[in-house]
Amino acid sequence: MPDDSCGDCVDFYGKNSHLLVRNACGEVSGGAFCNHREKIGAVLFNWRMAPDLRWLIAMKRLKYQVVVIGGGSGGYAAAAKLGEYGIKTAIVEKAEKLGGLCILRGCMPSKAIIESANRMREIRSAAEFGIHVSGPTISMNEVQDRKERLIGNFQEYREDQLRNGKFDLIRGQATYRTGTVLHVKGDEELELECDYSIVATGSVPSVPEIDGLEKIDYWLSKDALDTRELPEHLIVIGGGAIGCEMAHCFEGLGSKVTIVQRSGCLLTDFDEDIGDTITEISKKRGIEVCCNSKAKSVREENGDVLLEIEQNGVTKEIRGSHLLIAAGRKPATDGLCLANANVETEKSRVKTNFHMQTSNNRIFAIGDSSSELPVVHEAVIQGEAVAKQIAIETGVIDEEISRSGISDFELFGIFTHPECARAGMRKKEIEDKSLDTQTAMYCFSDHGKSEILNETDGFVKLIVEKNSGRILSASAVGPHVIELIHEIQVAIHGGICIKDFAAIPHYHPTLAEIWTYPAEELS
Repeated sequence: MPDDSCGDCVDFYGKNSHLLVRNACGEVSGGAFCNHREKIGAVLFNWRMAPDLRWLIAMKRLKYQVVVIGGGSGGYAAAAKLGEYGIKTAIVEKAEKLGGLCILRGCMPSKAIIESANRMREIRSAAEFGIHVSGPTISMNEVQDRKERLIGNFQEYREDQLRNGKFDLIRGQATYRTGTVLHVKGDEELELECDYSIVATGSVPSVPEIDGLEKIDYWLSKDALDTRELPEHLIVIGGGAIGCEMAHCFEGLGSKVTIVQRSGCLLTDFDEDIGDTITEISKKRGIEVCCNSKAKSVREENGDVLLEIEQNGVTKEIRGSHLLIAAGRKPATDGLCLANANVETEKSRVKTNFHMQTSNNRIFAIGDSSSELPVVHEAVIQGEAVAKQIAIETGVIDEEISRSGISDFELFGIFTHPECARAGMRKKEIEDKSLDTQTAMYCFSDHGKSEILNETDGFVKLIVEKNSGRILSASAVGPHVIELIHEIQVAIHGGICIKDFAAIPHYHPTLAEIWTYPAEELS
């Protein structure tokens, strides 16, 4: 019978259970709970479930210092850094195709298609520059072929990194048995014992409850990125990052587009002036924007999609050819059995502290599984920071632990047309901290290089602390602002005050020099 003195074993395996082990000769015998970590191929066997669990007898157990669940950008960054430190590490990845969300279904494929849309938009406006093009057409097959060539190269490189890194790659679905034992179901059944583990499972699309949705064919973002058919009229539910990028992308490619957004403006993750501006620009481009609207029901009729919405208390119907659900994403933590490891979650998001530690301090969570800002660069930073912390805790390196994994200053961009970007603190966060600030803005419509490019929509904005001149925030909507925002990110990261920033020479005429105008006003 099991030994109840081993609390970890009893909590995990339950009482009235027996431990069976297969020895080196293949003979099966019983064992005591408290010795299970030392037994070769130790496996729990509950006699009452004997007919269903006999296959467990032969399960292999492997021991690692760290197990990383998820082989995307953050998980790979963590494992690669742990490997550099010489820490025995395994990555567990359940996806059939290696590469992660960013490479396969997110950042890279979306930007490849958006670039085609931007080129098409430029061709349509070529007459402004004295270039006359008659009847430009687009081949979605060729757009997709180009995207797949690019993604194939990126994916092949990442797969090589995963297969040949200084860590083991294990294919399968991982679930927690305890805080230190993971079960992996893949080509073979494994149990992994580890001192530490890192949850890096990414995110999945959120699908809202809409009456009739389950009865129709609708798109998620991956479907929009894979389509070889240009929609005649695309209805997009959701006016956040994914919704707005896809709406502007398909408008650029030539589709009619309607956005249905619950809030009063698009891109509510940005300051309200950015959201209001991109809403108006979208309308000017011919995108129908239905703000303050809730999707009530949907049905198919004669091959079309009919979406019923309620807008400001009034019910209306929108007819389109395709429906895209872009209502955000949620952490992909279902099925991990995190409760078995005493890891707390909130609406599937793993709760973490400044060091990305969960409620179980031997388990960390990074990237989309825990971060409120689900972007790749943050997942990579967090992954490397967690690896360093584990190396410090295990005595591999002799340094003090710092909170380098999470910054108070965010960096975020949306590839609409024009682009939106922000760096530093959000306006609401500044207000919550009651900081005494000054703000200055400058419009692209009054900027020479913007006029030359015929890209005059939008503005840049700087917020600084009044007494110290510390740059707290920058936000922008306009041409290539995701590239431009990095100059302010460097200034913020380097602690450059607004007076010193304003003194930095900028070449003329460039888009980048637009930052000098609000900087001079504030200095």
